[in-house]
Amino acid sequence: MILARYLARSMAQGYLLVALVFVALFSFIELVQQLDDVEGTYTLVDAFLYVLMMLPRRLLDATPVIALLGTLVPLGLLADGNEILAIRAAGLPLRRLIGMVLAPGLALLVLMLLLAQFVAPALEMRAERMRAAALAEDVSVDFRGGFWSRDGRHFVNVGRMQRGRIPSDIAVYEFDDNGRLRRYLHADSARLGEGRQWLLRDVVVKDLLPAPARARQLPELEWRSFLSAEQLGVLVVPPQTLSPVDLFHYVRDQRARNEQVPQEELRLWQQIAQPLVTLAMMLVAIPLVVGSNRASTLSRRVVAGTVAGIGLYFVTQTLGYLGLLWQLPAPLTALLLPVLILAFAGRLLRRLR
Repeated sequence: MILARYLARSMAQGYLLVALVFVALFSFIELVQQLDDVEGTYTLVDAFLYVLMMLPRRLLDATPVIALLGTLVPLGLLADGNEILAIRAAGLPLRRLIGMVLAPGLALLVLMLLLAQFVAPALEMRAERMRAAALAEDVSVDFRGGFWSRDGRHFVNVGRMQRGRIPSDIAVYEFDDNGRLRRYLHADSARLGEGRQWLLRDVVVKDLLPAPARARQLPELEWRSFLSAEQLGVLVVPPQTLSPVDLFHYVRDQRARNEQVPQEELRLWQQIAQPLVTLAMMLVAIPLVVGSNRASTLSRRVVAGTVAGIGLYFVTQTLGYLGLLWQLPAPLTALLLPVLILAFAGRLLRRLR
């Protein structure tokens, strides 16, 4: 249908315009912050690469505001040109008009979900490790060969990180004063404990010196790591860098060990709630344009949408901190705001009919 394609093109252009503005603004702020750390091995090129790899995450963080303004701007332009009035006068049912407006928004929502699961976490994890490795000492990171670190005659290699926080394929090499390999240790995975204590699992220990060589297998082995906090930061990335699926598995594993991870659990539920918030912001924007009077100009709508978006951000952050402070259930803290916005949008749509 020609009208559906026209509306979809207008909405897509609105989303793209708002996304470019917000991503450029957030990236500039991030770059200014990174410039404070530019020294030594962390160069200006590294800072630019870090900001570039963080673009998908910045885009995801701004998705609700992009949905609100990206709906307000193109609809406002159509309303100012009396095109919405002409469409309604031609007899198009309001329900079909809302469906045509929401269709590109739902496509945007699907794209954001794919970014959140497959693109943003991998790039953010790589950016954080690159930055931590540049700021740390005695660390070598090759994203194909894993993490390497040295302490005197001891070397450790971590092949990969499961879910961003579980070291796997670990190899430890110990050399004597003459440079001969004295002991080799390999573990399938490890659990990070207090301080520098690691609990290695499925361990193979080979003592090569003094001869003859001896080998043994252990289900678990405690190993005191020599990694500093900065070096460990290269390995363990913040929970916000995990994809929703990986974060779900991480929270489930921690709770299975009777360990409380309130911040990670809240982050998980916030990721679950974000699509609802995005959809709610689209639904709120439609009646603000379609049902508004002609005296309401596009500039007023954009200002109102910007204020609402900024207010949404601060309310979300406040609810998160209050939920952690008062030990409220994470689902309640994360889903309360989307439910309220959806209820408000439903009321506006009923009044529009």
